[in-house]
Amino acid sequence: MNIEYRAPRNQTELQDTIECSIRAFGSSEHIQHLFTNIVDHDPWFDLNNTRACFVDGKAASVVQIFERPMRIGNCVVRMGGVGSVGTDPPHRRGGYSSEVLRNSVEYMQAAGYDLSILGTGIQSHYARSGWVMYPTYTMTLTLPETLGQLPADVTIESYEPSQDLPAVRSIYDQFNAARTGTVAKNVEYWANIHKWRPYDPSLYWIAEQDGKTVAYLQAAQGEIGELGYLAGAQGAMEALLSRFFQHAKAKGIQQIDAPTPSESRKIFEAMGCSIQRRESNGKMFLITNFASLLTKIKPLLESRLRASDFSGWTGAIRIRYEAGERTLVIRDGVISVAPESTSPDSDLLCSQSQLLRLLFGNMNAEQVAFSNRLRIAEIGLLDALFPPGEFFMWHTDRF
Repeated sequence: MNIEYRAPRNQTELQDTIECSIRAFGSSEHIQHLFTNIVDHDPWFDLNNTRACFVDGKAASVVQIFERPMRIGNCVVRMGGVGSVGTDPPHRRGGYSSEVLRNSVEYMQAAGYDLSILGTGIQSHYARSGWVMYPTYTMTLTLPETLGQLPADVTIESYEPSQDLPAVRSIYDQFNAARTGTVAKNVEYWANIHKWRPYDPSLYWIAEQDGKTVAYLQAAQGEIGELGYLAGAQGAMEALLSRFFQHAKAKGIQQIDAPTPSESRKIFEAMGCSIQRRESNGKMFLITNFASLLTKIKPLLESRLRASDFSGWTGAIRIRYEAGERTLVIRDGVISVAPESTSPDSDLLCSQSQLLRLLFGNMNAEQVAFSNRLRIAEIGLLDALFPPGEFFMWHTDRF
């Protein structure tokens, strides 16, 4: 028996991996549509991003890597989203999936990916290949008894891609300009995503004010998928949400899932919603290239440094975790990323999970130091470089 772990070499082998994935996920019409259209319409699709176990030349287990340019603050890194992980039923429990995952990690490291993210309910399967759990948060809204009147100067219309896409894309880019975790979507992605992620057009609306599109909302029957609004257009956003809540109440729906940024809580509260915040451990992260990741967010770190009380600080900070280390060398407001340092001013030793939380703002340097019994001289500097923040990814961009 000949077993190979690699990408498909041609279109015939790619089609074989698609059919393998379809069988692994149940062969329904929806599943067939999903896997076929991802290949045809994902603007970042690459044959090498399909990783598979071939047994005697036939695909037995598959992993799909979804390339996504992802924001960390106002910088963009190369993220590989892992999905479509499945094994043809006759080949299950042979260890093939674990090996394909390891092959996927090696490929992403060699291909220059900075970070990988996946969603799962079986964390142990992915932990063996280096992914770690990262808690994310969502809200459940209980709708108020009554909803306010829509503002007289706001007009709500159905979203029409042919005419509304440029305005909606502009709103998205402004609303998410520095939002860690969001995808930097290009025009092709906007135009094609609904070909493999179907949506209900009756629940995709825009809001116009003074003849200009200022907000949008995409939703499902009981869930907010994505929203965005321009600065100063919160009232228009409330109008869209009010229309959606009215629609939900008419269908007998009293609770709405709201996987939205934490800042939207103020809007929901102002509208009279009761809010329950929930933690989810379904997402897992893996740093695939620590040096490249730090280098790409260096402009963000430098801008934070210049705006802090440590703008004139000179020295070196070593950051170590179980899979690697890098040193931030700081001089005259400029940061360089070095492989190592023999005598750093501060030595931050942490787990990958803690490092990710530090990078994304969910854990501060003092907490990391305390958790690991470290003495770090420059806690204030580290807090300036890694201030509080939030990782957030829109539900519409899942993979």
